[in-house]
Amino acid sequence: MMKKSLILAACAALITVGANAQETETFHKYNWFVTGGVNTEAFMNTDGYVTATGKIGAGLWINPWAGLKLEGVAGNTHLLTDSRGQVFGGHLTYMTHLYGGKKYRPFNLNAVLGMGFYHHKFGDILQKYSYMNILTGNLGIQAVYNITPKWSVYVEPGIALQPKYYDVNDKDKLTVSAYLSAGITYSFNNLFDNISKGKSKEAAAKPVNSAEIDRMNQQINDMRAQIEGLQNELEKSKVVDARKKVVLEPMREMPAVNIQFDTMGDYLNEQEAAKLDDIGVWMQDHPNSISVVPFADSQADVALEKELKQKRVDAITKVLTEKYGIDRKRILTASAEELGYVNKTQAAAMIIFMSE
Repeated sequence: MMKKSLILAACAALITVGANAQETETFHKYNWFVTGGVNTEAFMNTDGYVTATGKIGAGLWINPWAGLKLEGVAGNTHLLTDSRGQVFGGHLTYMTHLYGGKKYRPFNLNAVLGMGFYHHKFGDILQKYSYMNILTGNLGIQAVYNITPKWSVYVEPGIALQPKYYDVNDKDKLTVSAYLSAGITYSFNNLFDNISKGKSKEAAAKPVNSAEIDRMNQQINDMRAQIEGLQNELEKSKVVDARKKVVLEPMREMPAVNIQFDTMGDYLNEQEAAKLDDIGVWMQDHPNSISVVPFADSQADVALEKELKQKRVDAITKVLTEKYGIDRKRILTASAEELGYVNKTQAAAMIIFMSE
């Protein structure tokens, strides 16, 4: 009774933490992890039960609703009155989030459904047989506390369905028993997208006020109006696609959008990514090309400067091609020097709208 009270108290404490959790980052698919833990049926009052087993394994969260875990198991069992046996085997578990799957929360609640193959060793205790191989099934609820986006601990109460391996006369009959598992898990990939992109917790939690959102929307609307208003002029502009080089003078008269990057990198924050979203939608509706003019932060090494510029071009190209299906041939490049920007250093790239 005392053990059951402790279990309920632990679950209640975890639920209290989960109730106060705030949503931050979104779930990252295809996350591999390793796990280790213990399992027991010690509170079962039967002739045979698992006293304690150790578990170690690995798994994969495919999406918030489907995770698989494969574990190896080894430990001791209680047989008859004062006898002991051993158990070895493997266990496959299917997991799905009941709470906290789509967003990062300190507390998650999962449903688990599993089956295992176990080899029980009895020695000469049961006389008629010295070992038995069995299949088992289990159903449980897993309460998970995320210490960090990579480390977590869990408590899992549940029920198991298995043969009466400890009963010589009724070894083929099935019995239902209760179990309790606990363990720790380490994720190789970050579970959540914003963290895996290198965004700090402070930046992720920083609020955006309504005035800033309105200003951003106004900028996008102004850009749309400018693009539509100059459509006829764009069709008359001259474009030369010679190994992704463009004519200088017509480009100076065309509408352009500045895309800001993080210092010395190619990461786009939410505001800059929204600009690319709008450009991607516009290119889906229009046959025009764009020209990307990359800049670089102050660099003492010419090779590093060239590499940084190319990374920023590649970041823009990846969003437009992979997210919006834009043909790479429609994304041209030009150097800042061709546009008259000599020794221009900044963490940005200019997108210039070209004619069809």
